[in-house]
Amino acid sequence: MPDSIRSFVRELLEKKSRLPKGFDDTTDFIQTGIMDSIGIIKFILELESRFDIEITDTDIESDEFRSIQGLVAMIHRKVTAG
Repeated sequence: MPDSIRSFVRELLEKKSRLPKGFDDTTDFIQTGIMDSIGIIKFILELESRFDIEITDTDIESDEFRSIQGLVAMIHRKVTAG
């Protein structure tokens, strides 16, 4: 399941913006400017809808939210806990 989460998250990011050279699962996609604030809101809604989870303000403010690797771990925890 983590692989399918990773694939979905990466696809969403690639739809929003061209990923910079050297981008990997640990790259901070917010700091690199891949998404603006409106993009982040849409991104969150798509993740919540796809995985039937709720991403809280605390989740968004966490370091985990800023990379594919962190998001995969967060989403996987929420899906398996739910």
